[in-house]
Amino acid sequence: MAETIPIRAYDIDMAKEICSELPLESIEGIWLYPEDKVTVLILQNPGSDVNGSPYYDISVVSTSDANLNPGDLIGNLQATADMNVYRFELFTEKKNDYLLKPKSCLATLSKDGETFLIKKQKSPFKGRLNLNFNRLLPGFWKIISTGLSTSGNNMAIEPPVGMIKVFPSYDGNGSSRRKIRYL
Repeated sequence: MAETIPIRAYDIDMAKEICSELPLESIEGIWLYPEDKVTVLILQNPGSDVNGSPYYDISVVSTSDANLNPGDLIGNLQATADMNVYRFELFTEKKNDYLLKPKSCLATLSKDGETFLIKKQKSPFKGRLNLNFNRLLPGFWKIISTGLSTSGNNMAIEPPVGMIKVFPSYDGNGSSRRKIRYL
């Protein structure tokens, strides 16, 4: 059996060209993670549908993070029983060009298919002090985190974490529901 090689893009134009040539599922395409200013390409892994459970590679298209390079495979999404919920796994560290320490979350695709809301697993009681300058996507995982918390709703304090779909757009002409559309 031949090994399949994931498709990678090394700039936004190349990513758009790849997306334009492939039949994409709703989660596939170019996504922006605004907190870390990272643009990623999500595409189904070519060899993943063998057992009936597809997973999708997440690779960097552009970033301001010096630890990441365009084309780096930084994680994956795997389908679950709920068609809008995915197991979201991202590497948290990079050492000698190797991505390490994957962490899992749940990612929920919005009904309009334009956002992913990501829920990180949290303990109801937690005391922590963590300092890590090698952490990838520091806005996502937090470089320095301290505190003691109890279970409760922190939604008023912290906005939800997620990604916004950049390409292809909902109507195919590049417009976004988040911006005013002029005629």
